[in-house]
Amino acid sequence: MSTNYGFISPFTWDSFGKPMTGSSPFVMPSAPFPTLPVWSGDYWSSYLSAPSTNYYKMGQDYMKNLNATFELSSAAQNLVALETEINKSKESSDCNEEQKQRLQELLDKIEALKAEISKAGNKSAEEKYALITKITELQEEAAQVAKEIAEEIQAAAATDGAGDGAASDGAAAGTAGDANSPVAQELTKEQENEALEICQSIYQGAIGECGTEYDYITDGYNGMKGTNAITKDNVTAVLNKWQEQFANGSGDKNVIETLFAEEMLWNPSLKDRGADGKIADPEHNVDIIWNIVKCLEERAKELGIYNQLIGQFTAAYDQLDDTCVDQSVVENAVMTINKAVTTAENLKKAEDAENKAEADEKAKTEEAKKQKEKEATDTFLGDMREIWKDDELEVSEKVKYKDGKFVIRIEGKEYSGKDFNELCDKICDAGYNPKDYLMKQPIVA
Repeated sequence: MSTNYGFISPFTWDSFGKPMTGSSPFVMPSAPFPTLPVWSGDYWSSYLSAPSTNYYKMGQDYMKNLNATFELSSAAQNLVALETEINKSKESSDCNEEQKQRLQELLDKIEALKAEISKAGNKSAEEKYALITKITELQEEAAQVAKEIAEEIQAAAATDGAGDGAASDGAAAGTAGDANSPVAQELTKEQENEALEICQSIYQGAIGECGTEYDYITDGYNGMKGTNAITKDNVTAVLNKWQEQFANGSGDKNVIETLFAEEMLWNPSLKDRGADGKIADPEHNVDIIWNIVKCLEERAKELGIYNQLIGQFTAAYDQLDDTCVDQSVVENAVMTINKAVTTAENLKKAEDAENKAEADEKAKTEEAKKQKEKEATDTFLGDMREIWKDDELEVSEKVKYKDGKFVIRIEGKEYSGKDFNELCDKICDAGYNPKDYLMKQPIVA
């Protein structure tokens, strides 16, 4: 059904829409590199002093250099963002020393490349494009290293958890089995119905009609919910229900493959994102696949397994940011992440159920204890009134019920008995009048 189309990068041209600086209208104010002097006097005067016959060619060269400066500035910002992410990963307690060293090697390469970029002002367009290529290659290398480290962390977590049932055969890390196979998931009826509605809308909009009905996919079909309704709380249910009931009929391996074709042909505004990479107008949900990855990321962080999957997220985002997307990388990353997140959700539900059962049992025990104490106290009061022949008597507040006995402290010493009669006997034996201590004394005006 689907074809591997190329995405238009939502970030490559972000600079066009940003505020311009006084020194250069093409470099972000926040860019961490010196402004590239495309307007410098020396550069421009070389064109004015040249023979007029060369003006046209030199103008073309100038514009080529200007465009190269544009793209290099944008690529440089992405390089700094990559540096930030690698530093965060390096600080993670999940990484061992050898893995941290590999991340440090990437940081060293980024630092060296930043130094080259800072000197690129008077370089030719070809040299600037060569630097852009280096940035792209370094991003791809970083994504691969992150993926390898994540898989190593996942494998270690699976091994550590095998003994206590935390992860069966590495499933919690999302490494076991085919990523496209459905994952068993316990859902409430409401959760299941919502996921099925969204899947039905996708299927009807992408496959069920004669041609694509993009609004059916995003807004829903025939009163049902569409992909606009996908959140961190239902994203795995949607992905799993599609695999379970719709994938075979679609002719695609997974819902991401189905959505790629529709996004390429019908998405009205793939580039409409803010500086943070989020959809600028979430109400219209202009990038369904990006939103699915983002929802999975939020859920993974909520479950505490994001660091185990950071390589997969890096690979997915890296492709979705590119001008030409390797669709299979995104599909594999999303479905692998989905498997890991679903497994973690299942584990959490099991833990929550166990904790609830323990809390219920504790509450039940506490309630039984209170009931036993009430019955004993009522019997104590009844015996006291019957023996002292006064139905208006009340038990003194000084009498406490502890560990199955009634206790009262008299002149620094505690006396106890399992019932009224036994306590009275002990108080009498000590030389005191039980009535003076066991009954509630009237308030003296």
